[in-house]
Amino acid sequence: MSDSLQVVLVASPFAGLAPLYEVDPDADALVIVPPQTEPFAPWEETTTQSQPKTTSTKAAPPASRPGLRIKVSSKHLSFASKIFKSKLKYAGQKSKQSDGRIHLQLAPDEQFDSKAVAIVLNALHGKGSKVPKEVDLDTLGQIALFVDKFQLFDAVEVYGERWISRLEDAIPDAYNRDLIVWLYISYVFRNAEVLRAVTKTAIVGSSGPIKTLGLPIREKLIKHIDEQRQLLVSSAIEIVTSTLEKLVAGKAGCNKYHCDSFLLGELVKTLTKNKLVWPRPERPFAGISFLFVVGAVEGVFTSPSHSRGSAVCGDLWNVCNGVTAKPNGNAYVNGNGRAGRGPLTPEASPEPVLRNGGGYFDTHECDARKSVARLDELDALEDAVRGLDLEGALGYRNY
Repeated sequence: MSDSLQVVLVASPFAGLAPLYEVDPDADALVIVPPQTEPFAPWEETTTQSQPKTTSTKAAPPASRPGLRIKVSSKHLSFASKIFKSKLKYAGQKSKQSDGRIHLQLAPDEQFDSKAVAIVLNALHGKGSKVPKEVDLDTLGQIALFVDKFQLFDAVEVYGERWISRLEDAIPDAYNRDLIVWLYISYVFRNAEVLRAVTKTAIVGSSGPIKTLGLPIREKLIKHIDEQRQLLVSSAIEIVTSTLEKLVAGKAGCNKYHCDSFLLGELVKTLTKNKLVWPRPERPFAGISFLFVVGAVEGVFTSPSHSRGSAVCGDLWNVCNGVTAKPNGNAYVNGNGRAGRGPLTPEASPEPVLRNGGGYFDTHECDARKSVARLDELDALEDAVRGLDLEGALGYRNY
């Protein structure tokens, strides 16, 4: 991390061209922020079998943000950061430029944002009136990058809590660019609740090791998220495969309406289409997310009201619940008098009954129908995902 900062022994042309910003009027040091020329945390679209269209937000390429020279106190820098302290100690009085200050230049390839740097430096100099009460997500992400690189958490902890509280209602519930930025922010500012929530979303929605967007997200964190994803996908595929094998072996039969044949045919089609069978996917399940597996089978196992938006085979659903459509094409009617489909499980709502004549409704119990309940197990798998804990039982950080 010390490579992110260098003492400028010979004044560069850039140092005289960048705008000057004053944090400390009696400054004995100058922090030089090179121009930012690259977009922050860009999301590169990828197409996989499980995510042909990724729901994501992209970082728009910024207008080239100019560099900045910031007048600061070396004492404040040294007190707030061991990295600054080490560099300033190494520099000594002999490194002062003609303006009487030690020049500290941030590494150009780190692409620090001058606005974010100025906000943090105001905070660690006690200039609270110059620190904004709220910032947007990208600005907070760039603040986190500077805080992380120079180990400045203690100096901005209170501000970080306030910034996060103003934004946390916008934490995404899908795996996308903003979720990764939130993951990094929650890690840097040690917000255990947010980290747990975003890692759960990443575990459920990612189809491989999460993207880092160029952010220094710790390898251990990435590894543990993917390990949990693989475990979840493996459990989901096991549920689906065992159901398929039971139908193939005739262990979930139906002598009245042949529901097992309908279910088997639809299940084989959707699993084959989504490459989830023959061969059965194996670890590390590259390109496969838990939500993809669930979405692939929902059309077979769910009623329209329970579906997350996948195409649902309505006729198959009703046949497997022992309901036949009225000859005149009217809607199905269930025991509470409302038009609709059959219940998800036999206990979920009253059985369909004959109403007003002219229609044929027949209820029955069969093993094939009971296989519909396997979807509840998939839901239970998702509900059981906790997300990752920032700290262990003894209070030590896990990452």
